Amino acid sequence: MTEKIIEGLQFIVTQLDQQSDGHLIQSRIFASQGLTKLAEKYAEHAEEERGYVIKCIDRIIDLGGEVKLEDKKSAPV
Repeated sequence: MTEKIIEGLQFIVTQLDQQSDGHLIQSRIFASQGLTKLAEKYAEHAEEERGYVIKCIDRIIDLGGEVKLEDKKSAPV
């Protein structure tokens, strides 16, 4: 059962990390267009998502699992 939990958490880490990166990039694009409030909002989303990634990583470690930096698919921003 622990293996399944670790696999699920690893999936969340990989996917949410990708999403966080996307929000950070989009934030910088908005900032370059002078859309300051939107840029800040997207930067906040990225930071919040990073917080969840950290919690999942910590839980994997608590369960004795090995955290992996997995390949991510490219996606348009």
